Amino acid sequence: MTVVAHLSSKLPLVASTGFSLGHSRQPHYECEWHLHDCAMLLWPQLGGLKSAWLDEGASALLDAHTARLTRKTAVLLPPSTAHHTIAETHRQQHGELYLAPELVRGLKPPAAIHLDGATMAMLDALLSPTLAPRSAEALVRAIVMQLASVKPLALPLQRASLAQDMLRRLASALEWEQPLPSIDALACELGVSMRQLQRACRQELGASPVALRRRLLAAHARTLLARGLPFATVSAQLGFASSGHLGRLLRGAPD
Repeated sequence: MTVVAHLSSKLPLVASTGFSLGHSRQPHYECEWHLHDCAMLLWPQLGGLKSAWLDEGASALLDAHTARLTRKTAVLLPPSTAHHTIAETHRQQHGELYLAPELVRGLKPPAAIHLDGATMAMLDALLSPTLAPRSAEALVRAIVMQLASVKPLALPLQRASLAQDMLRRLASALEWEQPLPSIDALACELGVSMRQLQRACRQELGASPVALRRRLLAAHARTLLARGLPFATVSAQLGFASSGHLGRLLRGAPD
């Protein structure tokens, strides 16, 4: 399944100083797949976040990297990196530092990193409401230097996540022309409850198991139709009672 990430432009915000600062205390925070035209450092101050991102040139959900973030950890993303973030705790507070491309020309590929004490202290100061603008500029320059001089320490990446295991099971069934298992059957097969599977899909991929199953099925149907197979043949092969059901699926699922 292909990730559709919208552009959230930040260049106008960083034009004057080279950076822009954002923060959120929103309960149940979630930001769907998107990308920026500048670099971004995202770090929790309170609570936990789960962040997913794609390497340059990748667009498939199966290729997404994911990491759980708590205080003293962060994700550092170059410009145009598609990413998705969701809170894992009801209470959360995090900062977002957007950096102009010219400030981070030597930035490494997207990564989850550990923040050392000095960087964490500067980031805490950066979010202080009493910080003077000129002091903020000096702090950002110091933070960028610190990030460039210290090699990021990658957090364990959860590539074999529960949601991705579900997608792999569905993809395998389609590849071998087997009937797609129901969500109940998938949860049982993966050794989790329906609620656990629903929560994992929502947190990791931003959609319900039912929606992900429908998208994968629609994408496979479009692939078969593009190969020249008749509509009725594709409908029967995928287990639909009639071609009308397949038609409704394709009209309702995004490309």
